[in-house]
Amino acid sequence: MKIITQAPRSSIFMKIVLTFLALLIPLYTLNLYMNESGQETVRKEIVSSMNAKVELYVNLIESDFERVIKLIEAYVNDVDLMKLSTAVDVMSDIERTDAILALKSKLNLVKTSNSFVQNVIAFIPRLDRSVTSNDNAIVAFDEEAFLALSVATNRYESPYLLWKDRLFISVPYPDPPSGKKAPVFLLAVEVSKPALREALRQFTNNGETAVLTGNRLPWSIVDDKSLPEAEAAVLQRQSGSAPGQTLNVGGEKYLVIDKSSAKLDTTLSILMPESAAFGSLERYRWWMLLLTLMSVVIVIFFALSLYRIIQRPLRTLIRSFNKVEQGNLNIVVQYPLKDEFGVLFNRFNTMVRELNVLVHEVYEHKYRVRLAELRHLQSQINPHFLYNSFFILHRMAKLRDHDNIVRFTKYLGDYFQFITRDGKDEISLQLEVKYARTYTEIQSFRFGSRIRSEFAELPAELERYLVPRLILQPLIENAYNYGLENKMTDGWIAVAFRQEPDMLVVSVEDNGEELDERKLQELRQMMLDPERQTESTGLINVHRRVQIKYGPESGLILSRGEGGGLLAELKLPLKKGEEDDASTVNR
Repeated sequence: MKIITQAPRSSIFMKIVLTFLALLIPLYTLNLYMNESGQETVRKEIVSSMNAKVELYVNLIESDFERVIKLIEAYVNDVDLMKLSTAVDVMSDIERTDAILALKSKLNLVKTSNSFVQNVIAFIPRLDRSVTSNDNAIVAFDEEAFLALSVATNRYESPYLLWKDRLFISVPYPDPPSGKKAPVFLLAVEVSKPALREALRQFTNNGETAVLTGNRLPWSIVDDKSLPEAEAAVLQRQSGSAPGQTLNVGGEKYLVIDKSSAKLDTTLSILMPESAAFGSLERYRWWMLLLTLMSVVIVIFFALSLYRIIQRPLRTLIRSFNKVEQGNLNIVVQYPLKDEFGVLFNRFNTMVRELNVLVHEVYEHKYRVRLAELRHLQSQINPHFLYNSFFILHRMAKLRDHDNIVRFTKYLGDYFQFITRDGKDEISLQLEVKYARTYTEIQSFRFGSRIRSEFAELPAELERYLVPRLILQPLIENAYNYGLENKMTDGWIAVAFRQEPDMLVVSVEDNGEELDERKLQELRQMMLDPERQTESTGLINVHRRVQIKYGPESGLILSRGEGGGLLAELKLPLKKGEEDDASTVNR
């Protein structure tokens, strides 16, 4: 028997959808990559722009303070300041007044030269007064401030001094002071925190926050519109952080750009809300998300349209073919559209109508052929059994064994009357078993005590089941002729009956020694391969007849029995029938 394997069926609908996705996904992935790459480039450009902006602001502050420091250092050698610091005792009141006014004018020049200068003070211990650039030209000498601001500083690396939360740049004379002696005089510039705050406010014109902090001294200045938490957040932030990092201030994320000044020992930090810095990028991200959702909708719409246009008609056509395959030849498929599927469905309906006509013609012909074949199979008789029977009868006649002749001819007459009668094709199982027993009685004359037959009790509920006539005797005959013919002693044949769900199983087993695995496989192959079923007698005869009548689920199953011989199990579908009229055959 040739076995044709069929590959698993795959859906055309899924193939088309997957092909569409295979084309769409690379394009979408490329678009996503370009969008993300563009966003990253824009982000870097924004950070770079802010870095340049902050660097410019730091350079402006540096140049302003550098100019102030140079002016103060230039005034250290001022003639009027020197006189007031060293020769005030020998100066007349007019000279002293003129020197003070000249010094104040110069200090005022320093103040007005830079908006970051709040006051310029000249501490003169010998005069016991301090000259300032404010309206009050001469003020009392502040010993505490003088001592606090007399500390020498590197005015080009860390120029600031912090005293009472006031920020100063001081130049003592001599610089640095010698030994433990106090300076002869001290020039101090007080930095204007409001002016710095106003400058920081001008730096932030797009919603940013600016914070100026000292690197070594703990001071900071924040623009007047900053968040309350900005100063603390910047001070707590680790120094040396990479530019473009984010900082959480008041529950909102800010982009932080830092720039340190080595000349002023300060750091300018500008905090810009990420929503303002990257708002356009966020909009692009939302557009990308919308594009993704639209792509999903398009794919779903495409799939549904494809399902409606192609998959649904194909499924209808496949279901129709399955119904035709199952034998339904009265099916008519309706399709309202006049497209390619409409043409295909019309051709299908035409094919089914023509196939219906052909099937009825072929079925009638096939029925007649099978009926003739069944009649032919039922009519076949093993001629060897007939020859052997006459030889046995001849031997008993020569021995004048009249009693056995009477019994033997009675069995022989009943048997041949049963197998040659032209009555019904089906008889009750009880009657089939009865004539199988008759056959074993006839064989007992031939084999004597060498072979015994054992019939299990036939269940009462199975006695009236109708079975094809002459199906049990060929199985028993096969056991005699091919399983036990050469067995000299202790041969046996066992016939049994059992019920399975929707199936009757009749088994015939022998304990012959002729069966090996090769012969068993040959017997099985002969029943599987119709081309080798040329000799329709014995096992093949029964198997062929049963399958013609009931289909491929029925028939013989061959295996090795527990006794070592052949076990033939005949499977018949259970079908309750009426007791055969031939149960009263004349004896």
